[in-house]
Amino acid sequence: MNSVMTKQFYKQRSDFEKSCVTRDEKLTFPDGVDFTENIAYADDNEKAHRLDIFRPQNAKDTMLPVIINVHGGGLLLGNKEFNRYFCALLCKKGFLVYSIEYRLVPDCMIFDQLRDVFAAMDFIKKRVKPDGGDLSHVYMVGYANAIQYSYKIAKAAGVKPSDLHVSALGLISGMFYTTKFDKIGLFLPKFLYGKNYKKTPFFKYVNPENKELVNSLAPAWLVTSHNDYLRKYTINFE
Repeated sequence: MNSVMTKQFYKQRSDFEKSCVTRDEKLTFPDGVDFTENIAYADDNEKAHRLDIFRPQNAKDTMLPVIINVHGGGLLLGNKEFNRYFCALLCKKGFLVYSIEYRLVPDCMIFDQLRDVFAAMDFIKKRVKPDGGDLSHVYMVGYANAIQYSYKIAKAAGVKPSDLHVSALGLISGMFYTTKFDKIGLFLPKFLYGKNYKKTPFFKYVNPENKELVNSLAPAWLVTSHNDYLRKYTINFE
C-alpha cells in the first residue's frame, strides 16, 4: 500500500507542477518589485533549502514590516514559485517578503519540514535588518509557529524552534486535520508522522484542537473560500 500511495503522491506533485506552467503563462510579474531568487538558507546544497526575497522598489530607505511565506500544498506538493505572484503583490503593499522552500512528503516527514522552516527563519533573522526589515513586525503564512512557543511540543517533535519572534499568522487554507475519518486522515498520517506515531509523545499534538497547541499560536487570521476543498477544516478549527 505504501508503494502505491507514494507513487500517487509523486503523480500529484508532477500534475501540480505541470499545471503551474500553464497558469504562469497567463500571469505577469508586477512592476516595482526587486526580486532575488534561490538564496540558500542552509549549507547542504539541498535544492529545497532555498528562499526568494521581494522588496518594493519605492521603499529604498524605509524599514518595512516582514512577511515569511511558507507555501501550501498539503505538505505533499507545491513550491515557492507557485506563490511568486502572491508574494510580489504582498510586497507591493509595503512588505519585505521572504518565500521559503522546504522538503516534501514522502521524501521526508513533517518533523523534517519543521526543521527546514525553522532553519529558514534563523537565516532570515540574521539578514532582516540588512535587508531593511523590522524585526518587531514579523508575520508568517504558516502553521509551524504553534511549536515555536512550546518547549513541550517542540521536544515531542524532536525539533529546535527558531527564536525569530512572529507577531501574527495568516493561515490560508490550512490542512489542519489529519484525525478525521476521510481520505486525508486515513492515508496521510503515517507518511507525516511515521508508522508508529500513535505510540510517540507527539501523537496528542496531531489533533490541532489540542489546547496546548492552540494556546501556543500567535494571533491568527484564517482564510478560506467557497472553492477551497479544505474549507470545512478551517471553519471547524476557527
